[in-house]
Amino acid sequence: MGRAHVDDHRLRLQDGRTIGYSGWGDPKGMPVLFGHGTPGSRRDRYYPGLDDQEWLRRRRVRFIGVDRPGYGYSDPWPEASLLGCGGDLARVAEHLGLERFWALGTSGGGPYVLALGALEPERVRGIAIVSGVGPVDDRPDALDGMSEGNVAEFTMAMESPRELAAALGDAARELRDDPEGAIAELLKELPEVDRRMFERPDFWAILIESLTEAVRQGATGWADDDLRLVRPWPFRLDEIGAKVHLYHGEEDVLVPPKHAELLAEGLRGSRLRMYSGEGHLSVGKHIGEVVETLLAS
Repeated sequence: MGRAHVDDHRLRLQDGRTIGYSGWGDPKGMPVLFGHGTPGSRRDRYYPGLDDQEWLRRRRVRFIGVDRPGYGYSDPWPEASLLGCGGDLARVAEHLGLERFWALGTSGGGPYVLALGALEPERVRGIAIVSGVGPVDDRPDALDGMSEGNVAEFTMAMESPRELAAALGDAARELRDDPEGAIAELLKELPEVDRRMFERPDFWAILIESLTEAVRQGATGWADDDLRLVRPWPFRLDEIGAKVHLYHGEEDVLVPPKHAELLAEGLRGSRLRMYSGEGHLSVGKHIGEVVETLLAS
């Protein structure tokens, strides 16, 4: 499998902010805006297939990954809502001259591509969400079945933003100084099916690349992400006009399956595919099916 060449770019906005974004795949292919995970970056393409240049060429797919505020090349924007950050995806699309496009969000990136769907109902042709986070603020069971580390992170976001910033600041420094060691700590909380993903050298390489880029500016983007995710979402799920396809692993402990089920209940006409025996990361083995179904929307 030949790795895809990635082009990095910076977009300077009239308000002075900078947005970082990357492109890979077929430059003339069908454009898919990519919402990365939490934490993550524009280079968040570690699912098998997303980095396969030959597959991308055959499928005529063009991915555009966008750094959310505070990640990678994008300036911080702590006061931004989910809609504001979703608007950055639309701003990059406008800059690239894309009249219509698709959107794919993974994990913490799911709410942002939904926000894009609420903002640009005429331009978004379809949305796919893999292992996506659902609304947390008014869901007493939102943390049920979640790993200890993620429960602690979401709880700090809801109860003590200052404590969250300190904890994530330490985590960001560990990722920069010893990415393999920091990621190895995450492995301890994952099910066996997810741990097996780390046996792939290409998976390790791309994950480290994405996460070290995510903390280029420290934990700014990561902490702001968490705070936005636990607040009331500034749009209703039934406002999303595009067809939404949801994919989730039944063994997911980072974002429990209940999140996908709640999203499916609120999104009109959505379709949920639950994978038995798959986790948060391993469900990405089905990314070919995800992308092909998305582009048929």
